[in-house]
Amino acid sequence: MWTKWGLFALAVVAIGYAIVHSLPQNQEDSSVGSIAPSFELPGLQSKTVRLADFRGTGVLLNFWASWCGPCVKEMSLLNEAYAQTDDIAMIAVNVGENPERVRRFAEELRLNFSIAMDQTNKIKKSYRISGLPVTLLIDRNGRIVERRTGELRSVDDIEALLEKLRLDAS
Repeated sequence: MWTKWGLFALAVVAIGYAIVHSLPQNQEDSSVGSIAPSFELPGLQSKTVRLADFRGTGVLLNFWASWCGPCVKEMSLLNEAYAQTDDIAMIAVNVGENPERVRRFAEELRLNFSIAMDQTNKIKKSYRISGLPVTLLIDRNGRIVERRTGELRSVDDIEALLEKLRLDAS
């Protein structure tokens, strides 16, 4: 009799534990209006990329992978838009790929913006990224002002996002 009650109590505790640890309170918020989760990742040129280093500047943060067709299409567009701006930073966070593969990809496309490598998917998880590509606009105070899922299809699309970030800063 006591064995059944003991097993029942153990099952209740295990279920309660699982529920408590799956609640969103244990995760950082990455929704529009919240402060962007901080990160520190290895950069492509051995330099560490820290989001905190860009405080005071608007940031376009893009999550991507070289195996993602829409990501590949928008990388050249992001590079073109980046060449036309000097007041907004761009950080492209590669998700889960080998650094050498990322390096070759960046060299082939001659990417000029900051590239960070999230090989363990830790930052992807903290931003609650499920599909790629995802682009976030972060204002100079570190607050997320827009979140876009899916491909940015033209330089004009990207320029409109950058302008939104500029307007939000004024």
